Amino acid sequence: MGQPQTLLTPARKPQPGDHIYSTRAGGLYAHSGIYVGNDMVIHLQAPLKGSGSSLKGSGSSSKEIESSSPCQKCGYKRDCQAGIIKTCLDCFLDGRSSFEFYEYGVPIYYFNKKPRGTCCVSPSKPDHEVVERATDLLERKGFGEYNLFANNCEHFAVYCKTGLAFSHQVQGAGLAITEIAEPLGKGLLRTGAILAVPVVCLFAKAITDGQRRP
Repeated sequence: MGQPQTLLTPARKPQPGDHIYSTRAGGLYAHSGIYVGNDMVIHLQAPLKGSGSSLKGSGSSSKEIESSSPCQKCGYKRDCQAGIIKTCLDCFLDGRSSFEFYEYGVPIYYFNKKPRGTCCVSPSKPDHEVVERATDLLERKGFGEYNLFANNCEHFAVYCKTGLAFSHQVQGAGLAITEIAEPLGKGLLRTGAILAVPVVCLFAKAITDGQRRP
């Protein structure tokens, strides 16, 4: 632990400092977090639908917020908490039965074979540093507002593990768009961009819909 992690088995129990993720929307994307021990996970949560960057936006009435029942284990209220939050593992999974371990320090050939958002070639910081960084960002709300493409849950978790904020899921989506546009040639690049727009919109909608939950 705290060193390059490879060949992690889904059967093992999470340890403090682990980056874990749960797939959503049939595997289209994954929600990431840092396990900090005692069945708790720190993760970056998107705002409630219609609320923009604020939890008090027009998309959520006070009645809707009041109707949210807090989790009996961790106190999390799905309808009115966003940003960096600390929840129990059950709330992080949001009804799903399993999670996987995000791997660090993997060889480049292994990285290239794996789905984006599951591993990276950078080594992990020691576990205690990962937990300290995640906890510090939670306490001072120091990671900025959620942004699907520039500041999402994977950016947060990878930053806690490596000190660098990036999202391979977002990079993977960009590569997919490039693959659509390139065959059209330079003369049709503008058309290719137009064709790519629906792909971006569908990807963004699927992730945003799911990221409204933990």
